Formats: sequence, structure tokens, C-alpha cells
Amino acid sequence: MKKHIVKLSMIKKSLLAYLKEDMNLSSRKAKSLLERGIQINSKKAYGDSKLTDGDFLILEEANCHRDNTIPQKMNLSFLYEDDYILAVDKPPYMVVHPTKTHLEGTLANGIRYYFDEKNIKEPVRFFNRIDMNTSGIVIIPKSSQAHSLLDRYSADSMEKKYTAVVSGILKNRTGRIELPVSNQSDTEGKRFISPDGNFAITEYEVLAEYAGVASLLSVSIKTGRTHQIRVHLSNLGHPILGDSLYGGDDTIIKRQALHASEIEFSHPIDKSHVTIKSGLPKDLASLIKSLKNE
Repeated sequence: MKKHIVKLSMIKKSLLAYLKEDMNLSSRKAKSLLERGIQINSKKAYGDSKLTDGDFLILEEANCHRDNTIPQKMNLSFLYEDDYILAVDKPPYMVVHPTKTHLEGTLANGIRYYFDEKNIKEPVRFFNRIDMNTSGIVIIPKSSQAHSLLDRYSADSMEKKYTAVVSGILKNRTGRIELPVSNQSDTEGKRFISPDGNFAITEYEVLAEYAGVASLLSVSIKTGRTHQIRVHLSNLGHPILGDSLYGGDDTIIKRQALHASEIEFSHPIDKSHVTIKSGLPKDLASLIKSLKNE
């Protein structure tokens, strides 16, 4: 049960409009609350019931429930946190969400432990996911409402930047790749360019070149397709170093040299501009240092 005092600048507003516009609830969440029952000043209310300033609401919320993820204490690096959103710096070689073969040791296990410590009785949800061998920023909404609002108000303006080390020297210092990526993997687990795939946009800028054999890129994605950056850069003829699945040389680094380095978005609650950054992990910093010395 949740109690709420109505604050309105206008004379009257319908209950449904108030739930969606003033409490920032999705249509689905607002209708769900109405179905479970809402009272205005101790009387049953409906979607078209009129609210005035100072009215007292009682909302019968569904019981929050934690998921079945096994909690594990981990030394996680937190990059950002407020009442609604958490951002973590995921290390390489860590799976984001449990699978049949990875029930423990995943990022979700660590977040479940953290949520339990903070008495957050919500399932662990991820707003973005990155591959096991990709490092960097992962955003975790703290509730279904925060997740919904991120999707409704922040997703379209969200800028995601990655740092990548690729083989070879690119012809153009900047570029934009607009090629559809398949929505299914082949027998090797690879995605590929397909006219029937999902529209995808990747932009890049060359930051540095190393001895004519590799380049450091800043990569920005406008869409979030599975393996999008890996597929696009490989198709360009410059696979990411360490990414053996897509033709990258893995002799000097054993995972794709790809790092989710920065995310910018408009906060879905207070509309403030949020910038989250992550520095290079040790293995990528060592890779770049060795390439500079060659």
C-alpha cells in the first residue's frame, strides 16, 4: 500500500492523467494500479475520477519481488547511482545475465547481492547489455518504473560511445556505416550483414595509429544491434583486435579490444543531463602501450 498527496497547479485533473503525467507512470503501470484499486480520500476511484490539489491517494501496489538470481558478493566498480539508476563498470570476461551454463559469477549475481544489501526488493534489470568479453558501462534501473521511463524518455537521445582497437589503418579518419545486421546468428555464432536484418548505424573517428598495423577508434552507435560494432568494423576490413570470431588477430590480446567508455542521456525523472564515463581497463591500456612501442 502506498499513500500519496496530490499536488496540482491546475484546478482539476483526471486520475489517469495524473498517474501518467505527474507521477511519470507508463500507461501499462497506471492501468495496472487502477485495476488493483485506488482510493481518493478513502473512496474508490476510477480513471476518469477528478483530482483536486490536496487530495489523498491510496494505491494498492503489487508486491515487489526479488528474482531467483543467486546473490554473490563482488568487488564491483560503481560509476553512477541515484534513487532510480545504477551504472556499473563491467570487467571483461564477465557474463551480464545468468544462463544455463553461467548461473553464478555474472554481473546480475553481484547486483542481486548489492540490491539485497540496500533492501531493494526488485528483480535485477539491465537497460543495456554488452558481450561477455566487452568491458565497460552497464546501466541498471532500480525499478520497473525507472526502466520504463528510461525507454520512453531517454533512449532516443542516449549517446553510447566505445573505444576500440582495430587491425590496419583506415582510409578515412571518420566514417559512418549504415548496414543492416542479421537478427540471427550463423552456425558459428556470428551475426552478418543481411538485407533482411535490422537497420544499424555505427560512426567512428580515428584517435591514433600504431606502426601501420593498428588503429585506436572512438565509436558511437545510433542503434543497439547484437554484435553491431564487431560486424560493421569487420565488414569494413578492420576487425577488432582479439575478436577471433570476426577475423581479429588474437595473438596479443585474448578478447575483443572493445570498451563501452561513455554514455550520455537525459535523466527520465528530473531531465538533468547525465554523463557516465569509464576509463580503459588494464588489458586495453597495456595493449595500446605495446602498440606504441612497436
